[in-house]
Amino acid sequence: MRSLPPTSVLHRGRYLKKLLALGLAVGCASCAKFPDNATGSQFTRIIFRLEVAGKINTSIDDDPSTFYLYDFAIRASTDPNPQDQTAPRPVLGANEPNGRMAGSPTHFVEFNGQFATVANPFVLYRFAKTSEVENPTDPTNDIELSSFAESTRRRIVNFDRVENGTRVLQFELFTDQLADTDEAAQALQSLQVNFLSMTRPANIGSGTRVIDAFGDTRSPQINDYFLIDLRANRVYSGTLSPGFEPENDTIPGTLPDVDIVNWSIEVQRP
Repeated sequence: MRSLPPTSVLHRGRYLKKLLALGLAVGCASCAKFPDNATGSQFTRIIFRLEVAGKINTSIDDDPSTFYLYDFAIRASTDPNPQDQTAPRPVLGANEPNGRMAGSPTHFVEFNGQFATVANPFVLYRFAKTSEVENPTDPTNDIELSSFAESTRRRIVNFDRVENGTRVLQFELFTDQLADTDEAAQALQSLQVNFLSMTRPANIGSGTRVIDAFGDTRSPQINDYFLIDLRANRVYSGTLSPGFEPENDTIPGTLPDVDIVNWSIEVQRP
């Protein structure tokens, strides 16, 4: 763990059907009811930025048969120093209950390349709590990793539009989007964050799956993440933490469009 000291519709329908066939609870824009997107000044803004070595793989210019996933995994907590084991980490094998991430993430934001041109290409998902489901996969985990749905708090509306050949993804979240109530949002003190990129989820599709995540993915211990303090204005970045996220560390092999080479997370208090 690292922290810094103070200083198309058809394609989407097919994709969701695949997830539902696997028993995942998945939301959709047409069936979710969203409150007004106006955000009050009382909530903290978090700006996420990811850069790859190649370019963001999208429907704009890439093979329509394959689109990569870029996920921003988040554990929102009222604890300023949550335990390491709750942090989001990458999924390596198809036998794990979630094809994207493990650990105990409460939320994740996904940019799916095949939906790059839709109105809201960044989608915020919320994982179900173990207490909310029958027969949880792992009763010792407070998060049910096999069940997630699109959050109904508010859509992500502040983001940089992805264009042909771009290397960067950037969007904004507010803390009220990471809690079930405004009161709970005010109590949040930290985020455990991991950036994950992959050619496909581990439990969907076939063929070689190439991934990258925070830390040196080639290392035997790839569960690295950043602890983000929500109590102060601060910027966390690859520039300020040289060597934390190296180049050419995708596994297996080298794939520039998945290879995360730089990143930043900025906290802006109200």
